[in-house]
Amino acid sequence: MNYFINKNTINRAKIVKGTATDLSFIENESVDYIYTDPPYGKKIPYLDLSIMWNAWLDLEVTEKDYQLEAIEGGTIQKSKQEYNQLIAQSIREMYRVLKFERWLSFVFAHKDPEFWHLILDTAESCGFEYVGAVPQKNGQTSFKKRQNPFTVLSGQLIINFRKVPTPKAVMKANLGMDITEIVMQTVEGIIAKNDGATLEQINDELIIKGLELGFLDLLAKEYSDLTPILLDNFDYDEKTELYTIKKDSKFKSKIDVKLRIKYYLISYLRRMERDNKSSSFDDIVFNILPLLKNGTTPENQTILSVLEDIAQRVGDDNWRLKQEGQLSLF
Repeated sequence: MNYFINKNTINRAKIVKGTATDLSFIENESVDYIYTDPPYGKKIPYLDLSIMWNAWLDLEVTEKDYQLEAIEGGTIQKSKQEYNQLIAQSIREMYRVLKFERWLSFVFAHKDPEFWHLILDTAESCGFEYVGAVPQKNGQTSFKKRQNPFTVLSGQLIINFRKVPTPKAVMKANLGMDITEIVMQTVEGIIAKNDGATLEQINDELIIKGLELGFLDLLAKEYSDLTPILLDNFDYDEKTELYTIKKDSKFKSKIDVKLRIKYYLISYLRRMERDNKSSSFDDIVFNILPLLKNGTTPENQTILSVLEDIAQRVGDDNWRLKQEGQLSLF
């Protein structure tokens, strides 16, 4: 960015002390890109921690600032509902000021899927189209993470949305599994792929799969905290911070191999579709086989038979999901 920063950009820069829930000083459809990193529920009391910086900038921290703070808990003990309402209103304002065909990148980290569902649901209700999510890792482990390795996440996910005239909603995939099976399949899949997985890798995989396959709402209802299910079902190594399959035991998910293939095929093909990329059969096998190690490794012919049920050929050897309307998880 250094190349673009000069006297003109500095003179045009505008620093505003205010709230993202009211961007009335910005005109409708006038912003090219939004990158926002909001507070993560009750994780960090940013306003309290900013006292020194506000004093340095001669900015008074008022009672109104605390009323407008997007936080769960905090100095005036706001509820989860109040936090949700503030985040939702800020998303509505971001939609208003963003130009069409432009992007919003929403940085977030939380173990409770309810907050992720709130972001997706509010963004879609405003008119945003979900495009994809990517993990963003921290350069080093925080002190808070070292103190609480089972409950504190390190790093964030960046969820990307686009403002388009006719947005596509995230469709719910008919996977033939209940939410417990989906959670266990996802956790065991990421452990199988990496020969062990951190809390962050497991959480990221579940949230991204929930976004791609449309089961975030179910995840929010049943699994606000993954820690108990992880500690009950897997071994944890404090040195490597990896969860692994318990010694002398097998994977717990007893899901039919074709269902497991279908689960990963739909997720992979939807991701490729959002990236406007085609997928050859070799690409598909290469990407999903590592996730299927938790059981009998299927033959390519088995993968092909499931693929033919849910996708269609494009050209000689490329595939895309069949477009047959909205699907339901159950």
